[in-house]
Amino acid sequence: EALRIGLVSQVVPDEALLASAQALAQKIAANPPHATRMSKRLLREAQAATLPTILEMSAAMQGLAHATADNQEAIDAFVERRAPVFRGE
Repeated sequence: EALRIGLVSQVVPDEALLASAQALAQKIAANPPHATRMSKRLLREAQAATLPTILEMSAAMQGLAHATADNQEAIDAFVERRAPVFRGE
């Protein structure tokens, strides 16, 4: 039911739960650290803040993310058709 209504993105058998959670954690960890932290903060703030506040915060954080070396690495990797290597810079 949770999958049907969009509450969760995946349902796995009990015996596959740990492997599935670890795979998801690795996928998240492969993202730029600053962007991941900002996304987590926005999700936490969204629980109590108004939509205009969250949109303003999101725009500000997007500007910060664009100024990072990891953003440039993402662009370079895309152009060069390779996997990015993020360093948290």
